[in-house]
Amino acid sequence: MKLAQYMSDNSIAPEGFAEIVGSVSASGVRKWMYGERTPRVEQLRKIAEVTNGAVCPNDFILISEAVE
Repeated sequence: MKLAQYMSDNSIAPEGFAEIVGSVSASGVRKWMYGERTPRVEQLRKIAEVTNGAVCPNDFILISEAVE
C-alpha cells in the first residue's frame, strides 16, 4: 500500500505521521508520499512498524521506479 493511501484511509496528516515516525519533518513525509524521496533504512523499518506492515519498504521502491 502506498503511504499516501494509508494516511488518507487513517486520516493522518503529514505532520502527525512525522511525529509518529520521528526523525523526519512533515515536508519529508510529503516527499515520501509523492515519490520525491525514499526513507532511510531505519525510517522504512519504523514506517512498517507503525503501519503494522500495511506500508512496507517495497512500496517505496515501486514508487521510485514509477516516477523515473
